Amino acid sequence: MAHANEGDVFVMRSIVSTFAFALCLAPCIAGGDETRNDVGGSKWSATIILQTENGLGGVAIGDLSPAHPGNEVFAVSSTGEVWMAYRDDDAWRSEQIHRGGGELIMCAVGDVDPRYEGNELVAVGMVSGPESREGPGHVVMVRRDGDGWKSEEIFRDDRMIHGVAVGDVSARHEGDEVLIAGFNHRVRMLSMKDDHWHEETIYVANDRLKIVQVADLCGGNAVSEAVCCGSDGQVVLLWEGELGWHHEVVYADRFGQSRIAPAPVEILIGGDGGKITLAVREGDAWKTECIGRDTAKMRGVAIADVLPSRKGPEYFACGYSTSVLHFTRQGKNYWRSEVIYRDERPLHHLAAGDVDLTRPGMELVTCGHGGRLILLTPAK
Repeated sequence: MAHANEGDVFVMRSIVSTFAFALCLAPCIAGGDETRNDVGGSKWSATIILQTENGLGGVAIGDLSPAHPGNEVFAVSSTGEVWMAYRDDDAWRSEQIHRGGGELIMCAVGDVDPRYEGNELVAVGMVSGPESREGPGHVVMVRRDGDGWKSEEIFRDDRMIHGVAVGDVSARHEGDEVLIAGFNHRVRMLSMKDDHWHEETIYVANDRLKIVQVADLCGGNAVSEAVCCGSDGQVVLLWEGELGWHHEVVYADRFGQSRIAPAPVEILIGGDGGKITLAVREGDAWKTECIGRDTAKMRGVAIADVLPSRKGPEYFACGYSTSVLHFTRQGKNYWRSEVIYRDERPLHHLAAGDVDLTRPGMELVTCGHGGRLILLTPAK
């Protein structure tokens, strides 16, 4: 297990949760104390809300447990675990809600299965073993089942599945669908109908795909669009029309593009070359600009209104350099970046959402190879 820096909040392993399928797993309790993270002249509070013995790949924010008010934070691990962290009065607590045999990379939360009440979590990765080993990938759905949790595999592919998103992207199906992207170069849509999961390929790329996200970029559509990217360096917008699925290349680079964060009329993009790009839709075209660079591959981007002192959303990124960066526009074609958090190990994902009911607005959550789930908030 990686050791936290001096001043970090340490986590004790405790509590026991019983799965619906009679598997006992040991969750963690995370302290609610905050530490000032004075890096690069900025003051942010960094709180460890989960510490595990294995690296964490992806994080998602959503409401899965009716027992806890507001949203919970979910993370998936390199050894196939799914963790849930939640605020309980003055403390952060966590619970392991799934354990499989293969590395999990990403997860998403939404109401994807109308047979069950409330939301479900979907996680993607390897059927068995680590990402570095060739082998089949799969999609696992985790849901609340009484006082426990139940998991089921809802799709399997011959290559690893790396990215997942949930949203309403097809008018042909009721409710939300599951979008997945993986090393077989395909974006697939999964939908539940007549008690069976149905699969449809909606896009084929030139190389391995890393991520897919649901977006509302075009305006005027009855359903949302999707955005994907991967090793071929292209960021691609997908939407369903009357004659089927269409695609449009938003941005292309010689380096692979591994992370995207869509917002109305814009997409923040993180690349393997360490470049962070902002793509803005202007009429029927896309305008792109580089807003910053890091020293290693980018593995997380987010657009969120986190700072109450600033008007509108802010732009954030993280990656293998171990740093979380905050970007602010200083004028036309000029951006300023600052490090707001630095971890001991490479970071692998970044998400934004309202997870702490004790403070107004949104927060950032990041995770990575050190096995820590970190909550980042502006210091009081």
